[in-house]
Amino acid sequence: MERLAEYKRRYWEAMNASRSRRDFLLSDIMMDMEREFRIPFLRSVAEREVDAEVLRLYRLISGSRSI
Repeated sequence: MERLAEYKRRYWEAMNASRSRRDFLLSDIMMDMEREFRIPFLRSVAEREVDAEVLRLYRLISGSRSI
């Protein structure tokens, strides 16, 4: 998945950004992923409908935020 590789690249760029900017960048990535991969709000639905690799990255990004 070429698009997923782009999100991974953006994730690592965000993690190397200043702390004050990191959460903003991570939130942007999550919103973009939600739109592109149609990630639903409910966890049980997401697990059924979203590719496992996409969901793993999304959760990694979510867990990396400090808010």
